[in-house]
Amino acid sequence: MRSNDGSVEHTLVAVGDIMLGDSAICVGFGFHSHYTKDASQAFADVAPLLQSGEIVLGNLECLLVNTGSGSTRYRRDQMRGDPQYASTLRSAGFTALSVANNHAMQHGRNAFEGTVETLRKAGIVCVGLRGDDGWCAEPITVTTRAGLRVGLLGYSWRPRQYDTSEAPYAEGDVDAAVSDVRRLRRTTDTVVVSLHWGEDFVQLPSVSEVNTAHRIIDAGATVIVGHHPHVVRPVERYARGLICYSLGNFVTDMLWQPELRRGGVLECRLGRGEVSEIRVSSVRADDLYRPLRETAAVEILDVPTRGIAEAAYSAEAAHSVRRQRRSAYGFTARNTRRYPPSVLSQMLLTTLRNKIFALFRR
Repeated sequence: MRSNDGSVEHTLVAVGDIMLGDSAICVGFGFHSHYTKDASQAFADVAPLLQSGEIVLGNLECLLVNTGSGSTRYRRDQMRGDPQYASTLRSAGFTALSVANNHAMQHGRNAFEGTVETLRKAGIVCVGLRGDDGWCAEPITVTTRAGLRVGLLGYSWRPRQYDTSEAPYAEGDVDAAVSDVRRLRRTTDTVVVSLHWGEDFVQLPSVSEVNTAHRIIDAGATVIVGHHPHVVRPVERYARGLICYSLGNFVTDMLWQPELRRGGVLECRLGRGEVSEIRVSSVRADDLYRPLRETAAVEILDVPTRGIAEAAYSAEAAHSVRRQRRSAYGFTARNTRRYPPSVLSQMLLTTLRNKIFALFRR
């Protein structure tokens, strides 16, 4: 969407998690199984909103490769989308995607590198690659049509799940991020930081996460785009910056809880070290996994977010995971007939094996 003079309406549009592969609960009828190679219809409703931005950023929480790793279809098809989705994402409006997240290595290093190459060929910048020459994250600089130099950094602060070798994406800690932001700020007008962090399904950040976000803004970042918890968390104005603690799920087949269907879309105008014209609209995934725009907007707080104390945060995380797991079991039972027989048996065997191992670890 362009204004009458042909200029974009927003410098930055940002979303949370983009999951274009079948999630573990939906192998055989999830996003990838439903859309196979052409996913353009999934983005039809939100494309005008995305295209209103000059820099359009999200977190790609899947791999885009033709073959996955694992000895069963249940393993091979999880969190794996088609390479042709890259051009779909670009056509929908995305210009930059973070590849720093806990699913980045689910199908191995070759799949990760292949995904990065595929995105780049489609004209999408990859944010969150491991840096060198003293950088924790590889710095990206995008110059807008108005001449604003926008720096992009991305990190994953979630534990590794699929590979114990040195990750090809940026990890680090708050000190590393602060150092990167200060260094990049010297050569850019504004810095946007993408963070894959926080505990699953918890709707408020912890006290330490609030303090971490404030430190990053104090170091010179203008916007923090958070993701991973799969739920929308508060959006907070702090100093001259903006903190989105989590924008939730943008594209997902996690339909078993209402809050997992929702995501936030940030629209704003960036200036030199400041952000203005801020709006965070809401989207909701329908039964065909399409993000549809809603009339409701996400509230933007003008006071510091009250984080949850660490002990209470851990307790809430455990409670939220148990609640989500019960909902997922119910969803599985209601959709039993949609699973390919081999996938259903493999999934049930995996669940049983995990429960037995859990009993022995007690």
